[in-house]
Amino acid sequence: MRVGIIGAGAMGRAMARRAALAGSVVRLADGSAGRARRVARETSAGTPGSVVAATVRAALQPGLVILAVDRAESLEFLRSHHGLLAGKVLVEVTAPRTDAHGTDAYGTGAYGSEPYGTEMCDLMAAVPGASWVRACAAGDAESIYRGLIDGHPVDIFVAADDEPAKIRVIELANRSGLRALDAGTLDRARVLDELTSLGREISHRLATPEGWAIKLLPSW
Repeated sequence: MRVGIIGAGAMGRAMARRAALAGSVVRLADGSAGRARRVARETSAGTPGSVVAATVRAALQPGLVILAVDRAESLEFLRSHHGLLAGKVLVEVTAPRTDAHGTDAYGTGAYGSEPYGTEMCDLMAAVPGASWVRACAAGDAESIYRGLIDGHPVDIFVAADDEPAKIRVIELANRSGLRALDAGTLDRARVLDELTSLGREISHRLATPEGWAIKLLPSW
């Protein structure tokens, strides 16, 4: 499978590693070409796949593209490149942006009144012709990169209205060593955002030194 990833920060690094472990050919684009090259070398080491630093246009060529940048940056990016994204499977993997008062960047509630959440709605509206998938590991980027939490595979919850698109992402995650769980349709995106925010809050209060992730039990 060919995969494009936009963003070589902490989450982009984690996603590139998992995709390479799944045997995918990954094209990684970032605003810093040097960072993209460094992350590509690191994340492809010892994997059956490959990660190469690429231009944005090259990273958008695969049928499956992972958005691993801040949602405000994603929104600007989508509006600038929407002509190249119609018909693609777009996978949103980042956490919602909230301040200390639980208010999002739009000044509404942290998740808005829409069933998908304010931020997710704006992303979807920017490229209505794409098949959107919300993939939420409900964990920090380092745990996803390692793939294990407390000796167990990290769970990733996948929601989408497009069933074939959802299956592609689930299969990719499972091949990478994570455990993918079908979280239903895309109207669960808001719940997954809330789950991530809850885990992040608990981790902050506990000051977990080894990263964190939310796990569904029993494990298998």
